[in-house]
Amino acid sequence: MEAGPTPHRSQFYMDPDNLDEELAKVPLFMNKLPEENNDTLEALQSLVYDGTPEEIAENFKNQGNDCFKEGKAKYKDAIDYYTRAIDTDCSDAKILEACYANRAAVNIELGNYGRVLRDCAKCLEYNPKHVKALYRSARALFVLERFDEAHDCCEHALLVDADNKVVADLKQTILKRKEQVEAKQRAKEEKERKEKEEKEKLEQAFKERNIKFEVTEAEVREKANIQLDPESNTLSWPVFFLYPEYKESDYIQSFNETNTFLDHLEIMFEQRAPWDERGEYTPNNVEVYFENNQKLRPSIIKIGKKLPLGKILSLDQYVVTNGVPSFIILPKKSPFKDEFLKKYKKDPQ
Repeated sequence: MEAGPTPHRSQFYMDPDNLDEELAKVPLFMNKLPEENNDTLEALQSLVYDGTPEEIAENFKNQGNDCFKEGKAKYKDAIDYYTRAIDTDCSDAKILEACYANRAAVNIELGNYGRVLRDCAKCLEYNPKHVKALYRSARALFVLERFDEAHDCCEHALLVDADNKVVADLKQTILKRKEQVEAKQRAKEEKERKEKEEKEKLEQAFKERNIKFEVTEAEVREKANIQLDPESNTLSWPVFFLYPEYKESDYIQSFNETNTFLDHLEIMFEQRAPWDERGEYTPNNVEVYFENNQKLRPSIIKIGKKLPLGKILSLDQYVVTNGVPSFIILPKKSPFKDEFLKKYKKDPQ
């Protein structure tokens, strides 16, 4: 008996030792496009565009929906599918409306708020009563702190669907956040107004007292803490007392212009300074000087301890350096004082 015909079998063979590579050649399992032509793949791709523009757009829209449901890893693919649907010659307004609305939903998740607004605007051209498009516009505008526009979108959405709790909750969130931002802005503006007013008053006080600065008044305000008391209309300054003999100094944080130098010296030397080896630095045994650097050769000027700070700062010879007045303190009688003052004596003619 003659054998019957041999059954036809596909000549499809995979090398079990290279299964991953072999599977990658099959269109169903491909994770990237091949460099060479693949007839089977091209045939499958052509099926995507088989049908009317409306059918093709619907297919792409559905694939976009599937990708969106899969989560963040597929968001970019979802956008790609919605874009393909929009780029067809589809004349079905409902499909295009849905694609723009859905692409906006994906872009909200990705934080692309400008794109959300553009897609929602296109969606609303097809359907001005599209509640989700209005809601997504409101969400994007809220993040961009365009609160009035966001509120307006919610109002329009609630005109269509008055019982929409999600939109109503967003509306309240927008109003609350708007109030917070506006309150913060008002506080900032009030603070800036007060600071400007204080600076203007401080500048006026400097001019009235004939106080001169080595740097600009604006730079002084940045570097020093000079305070104007509005009730007494007096200035308080940070001041340095310098003791060159021992390379020491004292920093007085707030020296009111009405206080005398003796007032502070009595506080400074109420007890003997730890660096004062011979006990020479006492309120009655020291003298106060300041350096005048306005001329080519610096000079040193002695001032009375019982004079108030304000009077000295107003002298034509005194210039405030770096916003902090400084004064040199020397003992009345000491070899160091004599040597120190020699530096400021003019050379003989």
